[in-house]
Amino acid sequence: PAAAVPAPVWRAAELPAPAPPRPTMRLNEELANCRLALLAAYAMPDAAEGTHGKGAGWSAALRGSSSAGCLARGSVAAAPARGARSQLRASAVETEAPAKAIPATEERRELTDEELFANDGDAKTVYFNARDQVGIFEPFGYFDPLGYCPDDDRDKFRFLRASEIKHGRVAMLASVGAVVAHFIRIPGYERARGSLLSEWDSAFGYPTILLTTTTICVMFWMELTFWAQREDKEPGDFGDPLNFNMYNEDMRNKEINNGRAAMFAALGIWAAQAATDKDAMQQFGFF
Repeated sequence: PAAAVPAPVWRAAELPAPAPPRPTMRLNEELANCRLALLAAYAMPDAAEGTHGKGAGWSAALRGSSSAGCLARGSVAAAPARGARSQLRASAVETEAPAKAIPATEERRELTDEELFANDGDAKTVYFNARDQVGIFEPFGYFDPLGYCPDDDRDKFRFLRASEIKHGRVAMLASVGAVVAHFIRIPGYERARGSLLSEWDSAFGYPTILLTTTTICVMFWMELTFWAQREDKEPGDFGDPLNFNMYNEDMRNKEINNGRAAMFAALGIWAAQAATDKDAMQQFGFF
């Protein structure tokens, strides 16, 4: 018998496997894009220097960091350039001034504010020390035993100094008024005698309460308008309408000292008046 012929076996055509990606081509594309980005980064600060004149510090810092990071270490120049465009970019980068490479052993540290803003021509650093202001005298010097105002806090010092001057001025008027009130009585306030209680009844009784309330409202309005402290003026400076030349250093020191003495004097007058029922002049024992 004839030998059996094996049946043909049909198999699917085996397709060739896809070629793996070419790493060299991808690397060259990446390097070309990196070179183009470097050229753009170099051009922006130079354009700023040509138009606004404020890009010198940024341009120098950018050149130092980017060149040291890529060009000086040879990471870009290590791969061969392909095509005219890549060669053009490589030649353009090579024409830049050689950058100073950062030593590998140099310690990296955080820059201080002075170093960060050293090239900022618009920034102005203002140093403030309360111990250098007017009103600081020996033997106490900067007298703040409870620590209400740190000597480098400008805003808080201005607020407290304006309050001190204003209270001193009120106390000077009050101490003088306590003496004058013994001799001169405003019409309607004749009932006031030496005691604090009689003065209170005279000021807030009818009809004098109308004048007292009106005076308080007018003073409150002036406090918010004419006597409001402005940021562009020294504390307590509301002008010099009588041309006394009040705001030289000598006159300001005298006013602060007299205001401090008057605050103690006004407190002393009221304390003695509450204890003895005698007004400021009667406390001397002559009247």
